[in-house]
Amino acid sequence: MESSLRDFIILVFEGYLKRKNEHRLYQKDSLIPEQIISMYYKDNENPHFKILYNNFKRQYLYNESRIDETISEEERKGLIKVYDYIKEYDFSKQKFDIFVEAMKIHIMLFSECPYPEFGGSLRDNTAVLKNAIVEVPPADEAKRYFQSFIGMKLPEVDFSNPASIFTYINVCIYITTELIRNQPFADGNKRTFRSLLNLMFKQSNLPPVYVKTKEREEYKDALTKAMQKRDYTSLNQFYYYKICDSIYDLDISEELKKEEKVLVKKTLSNS
Repeated sequence: MESSLRDFIILVFEGYLKRKNEHRLYQKDSLIPEQIISMYYKDNENPHFKILYNNFKRQYLYNESRIDETISEEERKGLIKVYDYIKEYDFSKQKFDIFVEAMKIHIMLFSECPYPEFGGSLRDNTAVLKNAIVEVPPADEAKRYFQSFIGMKLPEVDFSNPASIFTYINVCIYITTELIRNQPFADGNKRTFRSLLNLMFKQSNLPPVYVKTKEREEYKDALTKAMQKRDYTSLNQFYYYKICDSIYDLDISEELKKEEKVLVKKTLSNS
């Protein structure tokens, strides 16, 4: 990335951090995340996030265990498998299918549990979303909705057109949120579809994201609003900021650390 572009992104991030400290992060009228994402991809269509997935995986697992408080140690091991799978996924060699990949993720999620055959099984009973007053469709309807994604194509992204980037992001958020609302699996729906979202992001070179423990309430409020009222404004904005977090944490800050190390070495060599 050109230094001038990176410097601009860092400057915009100062406004981002200021809003965060003043608890104004998710205001609807903020264009900060759109500015950062648009500028970042203007000359950087293929960032090398893969090499930084290990650090992301540690942070994701730590926070995911606290977002979903019922997660077991066996399910944590399953999540490790899921993110190893996402890290190594090669879209040039593997045929991506929303339904198939969600099934694979769910199978991996429960692969270390006492009853691994639970993974990949669709529910036959009624379901309730915890801590959210949301009407969950009957099991047969949920299955039909889930199966409707077999063979579905995601929109192509034109990185020269910022609107195309956000259309793709919004579609991915909508699909995975509606799948969470439908609850096709008896358990593990949120973890499965949050993981699927990151795989869908990777298809278009968007960074993986995770919800930090301190952001749990903002996330749950935005998710509930989207599922209850079909108002995705807050949830989309939330994820725009999470993408910005990852751009900074997985790329910008890493570059700054490298530059700082080089500067320290030069200083020591000249002293």
